[in-house]
Amino acid sequence: MTSNTILPAPSSPSVPAPVDRQRLQEAMASARSASTRRCYGSQWNLWRRWAQARGHQVMPAEPLAVADYLLDRAECGASIATVKLARSALAAVHKDAGHPDPTDNEGVRRVLAGLSRTISRPQQQAAALTREVQVAIQATAGFPRMLPGGQLESAARARRRALVDIALVAVMRDALLRRSEAAALTWGDLEPAADGSGRLMVRNSKTDQSGEGSVLYLSPATMDAVSHIKPATSGPEVSVFGLSPRQINRRIAAAARAAGVQGDFAGHSPRVGMAIDLAASGCELPALMTAGRWESPTMPARYTRAEAAGRGAVARYYGRQGAG
Repeated sequence: MTSNTILPAPSSPSVPAPVDRQRLQEAMASARSASTRRCYGSQWNLWRRWAQARGHQVMPAEPLAVADYLLDRAECGASIATVKLARSALAAVHKDAGHPDPTDNEGVRRVLAGLSRTISRPQQQAAALTREVQVAIQATAGFPRMLPGGQLESAARARRRALVDIALVAVMRDALLRRSEAAALTWGDLEPAADGSGRLMVRNSKTDQSGEGSVLYLSPATMDAVSHIKPATSGPEVSVFGLSPRQINRRIAAAARAAGVQGDFAGHSPRVGMAIDLAASGCELPALMTAGRWESPTMPARYTRAEAAGRGAVARYYGRQGAG
């Protein structure tokens, strides 16, 4: 997407020359994380195809057409979160190209307000891959599975896959990794400590657009699991898991199914499960936000609301009364 956005042509000596405009373009693109740029690019392509099919100008877009587009997305089943994301993408691309924001319009705001009231619903949460589920996956990961062609895995193949699945789940839980972060992990990002534990460097993430990075803890058991998948020769830039975010989704879902665990498991499940386990162990919201690198308390509070209720005023009252 960013390669298709352009700055306005110079109209006076005060406007940067073409070479400087290119530098500005690159600086503007780097202000957003790679995942945000990909997401905005996907949303922009949806808008472009919709507008072209209906004879609307793609850019600069007319606010009335944008309002109609957002309404159409909602009527086709998009959640309010997706509709708002589409709006953000259109606004960002127009601003980067030097055009007015077509979503900064009273009509668009009214459409969004109406949609928020009529279609707003709780976002579906990925099933929590808690410690209990992790143990079940570890116990069953090595069982041979049926391949897409109907053939049973060999024992050797099942073992290799199981080692990756076990290490993947362990690392993602310990570090509360997002699937994109796990996919980007390289061997140079892992460092063993003297006590057998490890330190993991997350160099870029959704909430770290400045690229300062975060150093996270991995338990000795997790480092042991990782050691079983490390090749004899592996450069620091080599991917640890060799999986894309989509493949991580599928691997975790398949591992949970093989373990006989019910639920909608996906790449976000280890993060949700560890948040719940930490809350159940007494971890308060501020510490939980730090562990998961959340900037807002909204999501961790949503994940752990059942545990919070179990420690709330009513629970403490019955605890003092000794009643169930």
